[in-house]
Amino acid sequence: MEPNPQDDQDKKPAPSPAAPKPQPSPAPAKPITIHPAGTSTKFSESFEQWEDAVIERVLGVTLNARRAESANWSLTLLKEVADELLQEDPASTLKLSSADLDRFLLARLSLPSTMSEDPEVVMTIAALPPNETSFGYLGGAWKRERAERYKIVVGGKGKDAEEVKKRVEVLDRLKALVVSYIGLVLLNPEMFPSPDAKTSGPLELVPLLLPDSTPIPSHQLQSSDLPSLLSDLATRFTPSPQNDHEEGIVDLLAPVFQALSHSLLLSNVDIGGATQPAESGKGWRELLGAVQMLAEIKGVAAAMPMLPNWAPDASVPPQEIEYRALLGAFLRLSTFPDTFPKLAESYFPNPTDMGQGNIESASKSLRGTLAGVQISLFQIFNNVVRSGAPGREAALNFFGHVAAANVKRAAMRVDPRTVSSHGFVVNIHSVLLNFAAPFIDPRYSKIDKIDPNYYKVSNRINIAEETKMSATKQESDEYYAVDSPAPPPPPPNFISEIFFLCCQYLHIGTMHSIKEHKGLTDQLRHMKRQLNDMEADTTWRGTPGEAATQAQIDRYKKKMETYNSHLHAYEVQLLDPEYLAKCVGFVNLVMAWLVRLVDPKKTHPDPQISFPLPEETPVLFRFLPEYLIEDVTEFLSFVSKYAPQVLAENSQDELMTFMLVFLSTPYMKNPYLKGQFVEIMFFLTRPMPNYPRGSLGDVLNFHPLALKNLMPCLVHAYVQIEITGSHTQFYDKFNTRYYITQLFKLVWSNPTHRESLKVESTHLDRYVRFVNLLMNDTTYLLDDALLHLGKVADLQKQMDNKEAWEAQPANERQEKEKLLRQYEGTVKSDLDLGHESLRLIKLFTAETKGPFLTPEIVDRLAAMLDMNLNMLAGPRCQDLKVRDPEKYKFRPKELLSDFLQIYLELGTSAEFQEAVAKDGRSYSKDLFERVDRIARKTAIKTEEELGVIRRMVEKVEAIKAAEEEDDAMGEVPDEFLDPLTYDLMRDPVILPSSKTVVDRSTIKQHFLSDATDPFNRVPLNWDDIVDDVELKARIVEFVAQRKGARKPQTSEDAMAVDE
Repeated sequence: MEPNPQDDQDKKPAPSPAAPKPQPSPAPAKPITIHPAGTSTKFSESFEQWEDAVIERVLGVTLNARRAESANWSLTLLKEVADELLQEDPASTLKLSSADLDRFLLARLSLPSTMSEDPEVVMTIAALPPNETSFGYLGGAWKRERAERYKIVVGGKGKDAEEVKKRVEVLDRLKALVVSYIGLVLLNPEMFPSPDAKTSGPLELVPLLLPDSTPIPSHQLQSSDLPSLLSDLATRFTPSPQNDHEEGIVDLLAPVFQALSHSLLLSNVDIGGATQPAESGKGWRELLGAVQMLAEIKGVAAAMPMLPNWAPDASVPPQEIEYRALLGAFLRLSTFPDTFPKLAESYFPNPTDMGQGNIESASKSLRGTLAGVQISLFQIFNNVVRSGAPGREAALNFFGHVAAANVKRAAMRVDPRTVSSHGFVVNIHSVLLNFAAPFIDPRYSKIDKIDPNYYKVSNRINIAEETKMSATKQESDEYYAVDSPAPPPPPPNFISEIFFLCCQYLHIGTMHSIKEHKGLTDQLRHMKRQLNDMEADTTWRGTPGEAATQAQIDRYKKKMETYNSHLHAYEVQLLDPEYLAKCVGFVNLVMAWLVRLVDPKKTHPDPQISFPLPEETPVLFRFLPEYLIEDVTEFLSFVSKYAPQVLAENSQDELMTFMLVFLSTPYMKNPYLKGQFVEIMFFLTRPMPNYPRGSLGDVLNFHPLALKNLMPCLVHAYVQIEITGSHTQFYDKFNTRYYITQLFKLVWSNPTHRESLKVESTHLDRYVRFVNLLMNDTTYLLDDALLHLGKVADLQKQMDNKEAWEAQPANERQEKEKLLRQYEGTVKSDLDLGHESLRLIKLFTAETKGPFLTPEIVDRLAAMLDMNLNMLAGPRCQDLKVRDPEKYKFRPKELLSDFLQIYLELGTSAEFQEAVAKDGRSYSKDLFERVDRIARKTAIKTEEELGVIRRMVEKVEAIKAAEEEDDAMGEVPDEFLDPLTYDLMRDPVILPSSKTVVDRSTIKQHFLSDATDPFNRVPLNWDDIVDDVELKARIVEFVAQRKGARKPQTSEDAMAVDE
């Protein structure tokens, strides 16, 4: 029956309630089928008696004045309806019948309709519950109907099935009518009389969602009843064929969600309790719990995407999305200080003095709370996704919309006021990781479901402006502009959608937050140095400005503490072990998928990819955005430094395979990322609890791909990071190469790795370039270290002369002290890096001598060795004497021993002896005699080893004497001289662009560091160099003639000369 206030207008002058929307028809409830067991029995009361009684109990009404009076007027007397029924049928027994349910309910809701002097009416109105709204009354009726239904369903077992069915049908009609009117009075609270001071409309649901400690009478609607009621309302007011596509659920739910969101936003309450709850007295837990409870109702979850601002319009600025989106206020709950700075200052008020234990305790507490937040957020979205295809698409659209709006978060520099907050985006990433969990199994059994053509068939993520793996912008535009085939491909599956959205949110969310964490760390490091300088300056003490300066220092310290608090707040979320473990699991899947794309068989990881791989980059991989690999490497770099134990708890096979594949192939063009791979390997081989060789140390020595390819990969990486494109590439390369030296040392004891290095050294051109760069680094670092060590020694000597030092002006002393600190830092860094490079040369000359004896290497190597030997043992070695040399890692005995070891490895070769003899700058026989005395005195080499070096010096002296005779051949024509070294050319070649003639060893040495023509800077291709055969023949002839023209000197000639 359709509730219509106008039905009885011709019978009584009842007011017409305002109803802006068409009145709904009760949707019939699903019939309950009763299967009697055994012999059926009859009910104790007739159907008519039961019907009258059940309507009376559910609606709380009666047509009988005596019945109302006997109930002390707790039953509402519908006197007007009774009078009308008697007028219609004077013989009426005034029993309540389901045929008139609409009439009864309308009359009850309309009270008080008009003023009356009838004592029965007066008593009826006086007995109505004070301040009860129409919703309050109807909610009680709905609850009572459920109780009656329970009686029938349970008590009706064994009763006559047809009778039970009739009674259930009455309850169905009663329930449908009550639910319809509940929806109507919530949507149109003015439809019936209501207390003026009472909240009405959809907001009447909020107190039930956020109950307080005040008990609610049992006959009234309870908070526990709300899920079932809302489910009924959603069924009734969600458009469907069953309710003639009538709407209403959106208008009913929108104010409720808006009230919950606004309550959280207005209070700006944080998860740590550092801010006050909302005016309602409800904190974020109650508010988030209310939303989660609503989303657990399938009908509500299905309706949520239809609510206003589920995903704000594209015109809404990114920074406002979290304030306008339906769930934005809840998604921004986090520990990040950009949103909740008071939380950081509350939990980490003074990090310097807190102690690590207290910091870890506070972090653990916040992480436990944060985990609860993120679980609730996932459950909310999961319920929306599971509500049906529209809900799933709406959730994906929301994620895509937020990602597109926040693309600027991936930029190098971004104003935080123009993008969404860290917490908002990272929490969405956490939600997506939970969606991805089912397909991140150890065997990646669903990896084939990830569509490699996703970026072509979906426009959810726009990568048009992103740098591609190995394609230009023009190539990329052409590739992605190809018309779709007919018929168009099906839309991406849910696994692909979640996979690529996870990648996008890792890019714009977590990685941006990690970048901010790094910036804050660097800022604190800089501030620490500044503070040290301020405190080291004592010139202000005892001056009129002392108090002001001290106050400035105190403010600076306070600012540092605030930054430190914020840093710890960042780490609460970024270093949360559970979150990192999920990220690592997903990153492993990304690595496996990327390797699968370049696997010619397209079967990785089962079976695993095999080497060698084709040189040509696979097309599907070429056009992917580079950030897929960049984010993986940057993330793993971050975790390897700050939380390596998380990686240790996962298998390292996929990581090892991934790094070896892209270190050994040209598929990835960015050398900076290859440097990152090396950094990850290094940090994951550092000792940590339960892992003395790190999580990767043993993997490097046993992984089958590593045993064959690690050494070549490290050699290639050493060469490729010479130019990274970064503005700090000069310094970055030293750090990365230091990591490489440590990795070489780690695996050096493994004969399989050493054999792999020997094989790599047979690729002479490639390996010689590595040797050249290794030697360049060693030369620069040791030269710079020893130069600054001398400056440190000089400043220390000045300070040791107390009288002279105190006589210098205070500002001059301060400047020199500052310089001393700078020099000390340079010495420590350069000596550490330089000595490691020298050790590597020592190891490699023992294992692979040939490349070190090539013409383009050996002369410079000998000169470098001689120069450093002269610095350490020559006449001016005392200039390097400093206080506490171990402070600077200056170990002259070790350095000298390593240099001598290289002489031992190469000294027996004629090429090396000739190179030493040619070094006219640092080599001398006296130098080696001094070295011999020092080595014997300090026992850094055995007598046998020193004998080998002495024999080398004898041969060098002989070669040197012979060369001096060659120099006496007279003036050499300019055309025979190398234009760069001015030495006589032995193997002249013609450069293709400048047409200049140089010696092959000279241009090869230049080419190893710079592939350009040194005379015009035009790019140089080695294969284009041409031998100058004619000039070489003339040079050979010239040398032969000069040597032939010289006669041996007789004793008589000598005597004549002496005279």
